[in-house]
Amino acid sequence: MKRIAIIGAGPIGLEAAIAAMDGGFEVEIFERGKVADAVRQWGHVKMFSPFGMNSTARGRERLERSGASLPESNELLTGAEFRERYLLSLARSLPPDVLHEDTAVLAIGRSGVLKGDHIGESVRGNTRFRMLTRNATGDERVVNADVILDCTGTYTQPNGLGDGGIPAPGEGAARDRIFYGIPDFIGRDGKRFAGRRVLVVGAGHSGATAVTGLVELGSAETHWLLRRDRALPSEEIPDDPLPERSRLAAKSNRLVQEGRVTLHRAASIESIANLNGALPVRIATPNDEYSLVIDEIIVATGFRPDLMLARELQVQTCWATEGTYPLAASLLGEAGADCLKTPAFGAEMLMHPEPNYFTLGMKSYGRAPNFLLRTGHEQIETVLDWLS
Repeated sequence: MKRIAIIGAGPIGLEAAIAAMDGGFEVEIFERGKVADAVRQWGHVKMFSPFGMNSTARGRERLERSGASLPESNELLTGAEFRERYLLSLARSLPPDVLHEDTAVLAIGRSGVLKGDHIGESVRGNTRFRMLTRNATGDERVVNADVILDCTGTYTQPNGLGDGGIPAPGEGAARDRIFYGIPDFIGRDGKRFAGRRVLVVGAGHSGATAVTGLVELGSAETHWLLRRDRALPSEEIPDDPLPERSRLAAKSNRLVQEGRVTLHRAASIESIANLNGALPVRIATPNDEYSLVIDEIIVATGFRPDLMLARELQVQTCWATEGTYPLAASLLGEAGADCLKTPAFGAEMLMHPEPNYFTLGMKSYGRAPNFLLRTGHEQIETVLDWLS
């Protein structure tokens, strides 16, 4: 029986575990924090896609057999509701020796084989993976596995704030005034941003969510900085099948048109200073450079994968997106497409030169933003079919 080690107990890791167990594999999951911890961090955000798209038939049937009450298929959940009503239930349904919370995977190698040995050769698969792990008490041990599914996601790795994707000068020093992600305006973060001058950096749905939340909260000034030159910040998709996404795009555009949000187009941040509690931000455009004094910055520039985990393995990632290379090459042809129209790809698109090492979920897309949980579910099935 092949032993599969799954790294990350988020939505994809949990679904992969139950699918692999149903397929007759021996499974262990290693989670450096708690189950679906990234989902918990954006738990206040309502999802665009309905519960039926974000869960699997296998997962729902497993929980229904245990008597669980599940959301309706068309229900739009917040991240917290999705975690509480589905993901934590999936985790509780696992045998007690499968899930290891508070256990970080520090490094991965091959028994008796170095990174430079047998380059691109299948013979590397003749030896097992060795994973160095550390639990909450600091105890370290090596875990062996025949197959590794890296489902660690990207949420802990936000992109830089400055021009060219690197940190802006002063970004580190001002970190206590910079929020990476989408704040909880109604809950824990409301006092921080109410009545303040706030700059949101980054386009996309995260930026739109932050901007609309700020206006509803009552920020003193709301500024929105975009790298590209767009008359309106949010793309409105005709006949959008996701009504919540359509509503957000229309609302964020309307706030700009009404002058309630100040748009800074084709702009980048050159530097951030700290002056008597305020943050003078130096902004550059193709034809100008100016200063904007604000109190807080929200960074919605996306995320990138942590590639250090597999440094001792023969992995191949795209030099542009840092996603799994074969998949990234295929996705380039879909650049700019609606995520709902991105086709499924076979197991060969998820493979690395390293035998039996697979990157699944958001991390497989690297920096590309058009990943759906439904896509991750399809990845799980195609990889397990190939392994069988």
